[in-house]
Amino acid sequence: MNFTAVWPISDPSDSDAADSLGVGTPEDVDALLARLAEPGAGPATLEHAERDLITDTEGLLGAPGDTRIPDHDVVTAVHGGYGYLTYADPEHDYAVLRGRADSPAHHTEHVDYPAGSGVPVGELAAALKDFLATGERPTAVEWREV
Repeated sequence: MNFTAVWPISDPSDSDAADSLGVGTPEDVDALLARLAEPGAGPATLEHAERDLITDTEGLLGAPGDTRIPDHDVVTAVHGGYGYLTYADPEHDYAVLRGRADSPAHHTEHVDYPAGSGVPVGELAAALKDFLATGERPTAVEWREV
């Protein structure tokens, strides 16, 4: 099993700066989280290779019905010492982690993590290793719909 992570990088000299990583082992998850903790790293969109593709009926990536897209929406970030994760798929509504009460909100261009949705980075690592192994919404963490 594996997933691909793609994230933007804030770089004043390159408005299109981004990075990606193929994740196939638990050690790769740890490497991904270290890279997401680097200055300028934005939230990473994760696409699990074992999940289904569905028809883009809404036209998110071209003309409606012309494109196949992942059946899941998973985005993770590391910010201020906390790990953040969102998840949605056909069986689960959009949700964030039930995190530490003292974790701050983290707002980005494409995703907003509310206050209280950040967890220790080790807990995020466990959740992503679960996602890597199963392709399903991680059960190693608690969720709350937003």
